[in-house]
Amino acid sequence: MNIRLLLLYRVIGQWPLLAALLTGHLLHAAEAPKWNLLFVTADDMNADSSGWMGCKLPTTPNLDAFAATAHQFRNDHVTVPICQPGRSAFMTGRVPHRNGALGFQPITPGTPTLTSVLKAAGYFTAVIDKHPHMKPDAEFNWDLKLSGSGKNPPLFGEHVAECLKAAADAKKPFFLNANITDPHRPFANSEKGSEQKANTKKAAKRDADGEAKAFKPEEVTVPTFLEDIPEVRREVAQYYTSVRRFDTSFGEMMKALRAAGREADTVIVFISDHGMSFPFSKATVYRNGTWSPVLLRWPGIGQPQKREEFTSSVDILPTLLEVLKQPPLAGVDGRSWLPLLRGESQPSRDFVITHVNTVSSGKAFPQRCVRTRDFSYQFHAWPNGTPHFRVEAMNGITFNALAKAGEADARIKSRVEQLTMGKPEQFFDLRTDPDERVNLITDPKHAAEITRLKQLLIAHMEKTADPQLESFRKVLK
Repeated sequence: MNIRLLLLYRVIGQWPLLAALLTGHLLHAAEAPKWNLLFVTADDMNADSSGWMGCKLPTTPNLDAFAATAHQFRNDHVTVPICQPGRSAFMTGRVPHRNGALGFQPITPGTPTLTSVLKAAGYFTAVIDKHPHMKPDAEFNWDLKLSGSGKNPPLFGEHVAECLKAAADAKKPFFLNANITDPHRPFANSEKGSEQKANTKKAAKRDADGEAKAFKPEEVTVPTFLEDIPEVRREVAQYYTSVRRFDTSFGEMMKALRAAGREADTVIVFISDHGMSFPFSKATVYRNGTWSPVLLRWPGIGQPQKREEFTSSVDILPTLLEVLKQPPLAGVDGRSWLPLLRGESQPSRDFVITHVNTVSSGKAFPQRCVRTRDFSYQFHAWPNGTPHFRVEAMNGITFNALAKAGEADARIKSRVEQLTMGKPEQFFDLRTDPDERVNLITDPKHAAEITRLKQLLIAHMEKTADPQLESFRKVLK
């Protein structure tokens, strides 16, 4: 109320009305929700491993039930498909070469994170598992850190409840980063997974991954970017069993949230940090490595929407800050999704750019990709004519089975060489080749589109001071 209005009300004797207006304004300010934030991740789960994204197996009933109540961003891609740099990206809103975490190293000291920003705003900050992949501690300044429950559904539920109680005791809204470490290797029912289970404390409390709960090889459909041979099928069944255990953990988390009475005032976001730990997925810029749909729900969102625009994991931070009514953060590479949900258009939502730099071994395999609905263009800076590409996702049964099968099958041999030897440039027509098998980089009928995607990539690299810019320019000559 301004002074003139106050005088007017005084003159005409309307103090009761004025008091009501002032009281209403103050009550509105006091009752404006300061929502909690629950940020949930799966570890190495493919985009299409859930029912809400088309999986025919009964893998994720709990996640599917949540998805029905949330906004779905179905064409989201993580900006980097590797654990630590991927988490650094979505927790800073910056691409890897602008937050400092090109691989398994800390972000640049002083870089704002979702943790540091919300803690400064008065939130109680807690994390369950994966916190060794979010460094340094000064920028990931958690009030509470818990470990060891990511593959143990009952214990995970207990850890969630412990975090919620700690926030309540502190009389603060909470930001809980709840990281479920399924379906990361070792998979459920694998030899290493069984060994890990036997050695896990409180193993008796685990929702066991025994035969009664396991998917059998004959039950699963092998993803089409892999080869449907017996050993691959066996490991895919182990993977899907781990996805089902992830979903049990998700269900235990939601039970704990409801039991604490906090579901109604909590913003919930879900994402997998990248694709499954198999060849042509995790630690690559192939489609299955970076494709990771997002679920987002907040109190009173209205009718849930299914958004098909291309979005990136660096968008999550600015989106959450706007949802939580926090000031926007300067210097980020992502953009809030709320304008899309309001029916507004945003430029450059018809493509997404993804990155790989160094991998868990410390070796550098730089990759960039521009992806649209119909095409993808990939730049690889590492090929030297020899088969030396090696990442964690090639451990285990599947890659060795493919390499063995390639000794007698030229088609499979070619696929193995595509992964291990690579090409500096690749272009794929996703309309006919969604698994990115046939490199059309020299096909003249695609020359115009290839040029367009290269221009988009170089503009992005120049804008973000990408350290691979000079290497890319050499390819363009």
